[in-house]
Parts: sequence; C-alpha cells; structure tokens
Amino acid sequence: MGVMWLDNDKKSNSLNLKMIDEMMEAFDEFEKSRTRVVVIRSNPGVSVWCAGLRIDQLPDPAKDPVPYEYSLEKILKRIESFPGVVIAMIDGSVWGGGCELVFSCDILVGSPKASFAITPAKISAPYNPNQVNRVLQRVGSNIAMELFFTADVMHAQRAEKLGILNHLVATEKLKKFTQTLARRITNNAPLAISLIKTQVHQLATQTVEQITQDKNNREFVKRVFLSHDFKEGKQAFPEKRKPVFKGK
Repeated sequence: MGVMWLDNDKKSNSLNLKMIDEMMEAFDEFEKSRTRVVVIRSNPGVSVWCAGLRIDQLPDPAKDPVPYEYSLEKILKRIESFPGVVIAMIDGSVWGGGCELVFSCDILVGSPKASFAITPAKISAPYNPNQVNRVLQRVGSNIAMELFFTADVMHAQRAEKLGILNHLVATEKLKKFTQTLARRITNNAPLAISLIKTQVHQLATQTVEQITQDKNNREFVKRVFLSHDFKEGKQAFPEKRKPVFKGK
C-alpha cells in the first residue's frame, strides 16, 4: 500500500502547479513499483482536507484559451488511469477543486469532519464536461445540480446517505479502517481490478458498444482471460485455498 500526504496545511491544502507535478511523479513511482492501493490523506488534525486549486492557478481569460482542460485535470486523469485502487481518506472539509480530486478517486472513506462544497458558481468559473461528469458518477443529476447551483456545504452524514462516501467512520478509527480495507483489496487479483476500473471509467464517458469494440479494451480482456491469475484463481477455488496472485 502506498500513501500520498497532502502537506500544505498553512494554505488549507490548496493545490498549486508544483504540488500537482509532485503528485504526478508519485503516481508514476507507485505504478512503477506495482503498488496495488494508494491512499490519499491529509495530516492529522487539519480542518480542511483540500481547498482545491489555488485561485491564482486558475486559467486567465486574458491570456488562456477556453479551459476544456486545465492544470488540475492532468492529476485527475492520472488517478483515473492508475491501474491500482486509489482511496481518499477524508478527515476534513473539501472545497471546489478538492471535490474533483476526491471524486477522481475510486473509494471515499470519511470521518464526521468530512464535508463537500462544489463552488464554481461562487466565482462564475466554467466547468468542462469532464468536471461535471465526475460529479454525476457520484450522485444523480438532481443532487448534482443542487450542489452546483447552491454551492452549499454537504456534511458527512448526507454524503454517506447519497453514496458519495463509501464509509463514514469515527476519526479515531479512520486510519485503521482504511488500512484494513486496503489490505482486503490487495488480497484480490490486481489485473481483474485494473480491468474493471478501466471499464467503469470508460462506461462513464462512452457507450457500451464503443467500449466493446475498442481494440485496447478487447486486448485487456484477453490479457486477463489468459493470465496466470485467472488460472490460479480457478485452481485455488476447488482446492479451498487462498490464491496467490502475481498480477500477470
């Protein structure tokens, strides 16, 4: 298991270009070392988990083209394309682009201190379709529109009820719970998990037929089908033993 710490407490863990580049490098290293689960977390005791992209890092209409993509987008896509599982362990408030960061993660575990506010309407910031779609993958369109239109804070209890948080856990138990969840995931077949994650993200942006006919997807399905792990899983089940997955 790998851990990525948000460590900009003095600035409410607001993101800047340097931090985003460092996060990109970290995920490259996680992938190179075949890390199966990465947990993104803040330092203990902070009130703000992430305040989003720093305001001076937003695109400038006087200089930049219309932002169909912008600086934060590259780390969001890197998390979504990472072959392992990314868990956001949230023990504080999440604002603006910070919501985009957690919504790009695969599983969200939060304490009662967790809260979420999506705030482009506060500064008339244009969201591109990718940004809107990440919210729609977490909640229905009516809830998404409420979050966008009001920019109100959604607290942990409602976030869990709506399915934004996979689990709501007391602060003092949050770390242990997340570590246990990560260990359960690492006991399973990494290739199958990577394939399912890829397809979930494809289904969020493409039609089923497009994905079915996609050459890379068909090759990935074939790779998992012919893998050692699939053979091992089939053999271990009737033998009533724990399979030994190798990710190949």
